[in-house]
Amino acid sequence: MSPSKPFSDAELAAIIDGVGRSRNLPHPTAQDSTRLRSGAASGSLPQTRTETTPADCAALVPQDPFTRWADKDINFAEGAMPPAGGQSGPTSTIMIVLRSADQDVLAKADFGYTDDLLSRCSQFDLAYTESGRTSTYALQLLAAPPIADRQHAFTQVTSPKGPGDFGSVGLRVLDGTLSITLALSVATRNSEADAKPALDSMAELAKELISEAGGPQAPAEPSAPNSMTPEQMVALFKGMTAPGGETVSLPQAGIIGPPQGSTPTVLTPPADSPCTFDDQAYTASLAGSVSGQGQIQGATKMDYTDFTAVNMPSTAQPPYPFDARAERLRSCTSVQEILFEGTSRTWSPVAALATAITADSSYAVAYQLSDGTGQWHVRCGARRGTLSIEAASGTASQAEAQSRADALASFFDAVFSRAGK
Repeated sequence: MSPSKPFSDAELAAIIDGVGRSRNLPHPTAQDSTRLRSGAASGSLPQTRTETTPADCAALVPQDPFTRWADKDINFAEGAMPPAGGQSGPTSTIMIVLRSADQDVLAKADFGYTDDLLSRCSQFDLAYTESGRTSTYALQLLAAPPIADRQHAFTQVTSPKGPGDFGSVGLRVLDGTLSITLALSVATRNSEADAKPALDSMAELAKELISEAGGPQAPAEPSAPNSMTPEQMVALFKGMTAPGGETVSLPQAGIIGPPQGSTPTVLTPPADSPCTFDDQAYTASLAGSVSGQGQIQGATKMDYTDFTAVNMPSTAQPPYPFDARAERLRSCTSVQEILFEGTSRTWSPVAALATAITADSSYAVAYQLSDGTGQWHVRCGARRGTLSIEAASGTASQAEAQSRADALASFFDAVFSRAGK
């Protein structure tokens, strides 16, 4: 029986992840929809336009991702998955988009075409423009296997086709309040038979997604109460400049999920050694927080500062993870940084810097890496209430480190003021 009630973003993501678990994939495969949606709040999503020849064939083409992320009327989730029993790769990973809304709204948005359009649009051209740059494609409809209420399939290749260009096969399925769009790249597309293995793989996945959607849905874990949504965090930095006039951007923000295999209910400082800097463990300790990564662009392309903003849940209680990190960094003369790839590198020497910022907790250090470049790095952080900001930048010499730290402290102060902290 087709679903009759719309699924939320979180429920759609759970459907994708549920199929991933049934395929014994080691990690969740759905992306964070809140992070993708937050990009619309920054105003940084590119302007796009999709045109087809004939024009009415556009009803057969999926929305571009930027339009989809900004659409608040239809819920969505995205993910990627290798075929059952297969290895992930450019021609084996199926891209997934699930959308959901009231049945009539969804059918009109994603399948708003008459059956005769399928015969009139058996072959058509597509021009997709993003930020003023246009790409052209040739599309051909394929016979889609019967799966649910409605379905159609197509191949897409660049036009004109260049050497080494991949094509893709797409499958779109409507099942009640669930819309499924799948795509898989193909290296060879000289005949409809070349597309059949990809179409068969996607048809199998579509059936698994429909089956997962029709099963009992585990209640979504309630989000921790937070005074700032991902969209509000992005909006906080919109149009902002650093004290020196540099451009500030934070394009997306999202909610930090619990570590794999756990559901923590309180924030706890990461259990690492006193002079270890482990971002993965630190992030895991902030489950439920809203987080975004941004950049301050200097006068040249290589002159930039990366920063991370984190707003903890309203229910967070001390000791706060940021405070524990700040206390460690203030007292260390050498730090072992654990990288996400499992490798490490040493900060040595590490020198504490003094900054004039009013905060509940803060730190500022300058250090060198054992990479032979001689470059000095500055890392600073501050917390007021639930909001913390950390920034990292490079400098040509240790003498410049203090002025860079002072500039970052002024930036932090401006952000806190904007946030009403």
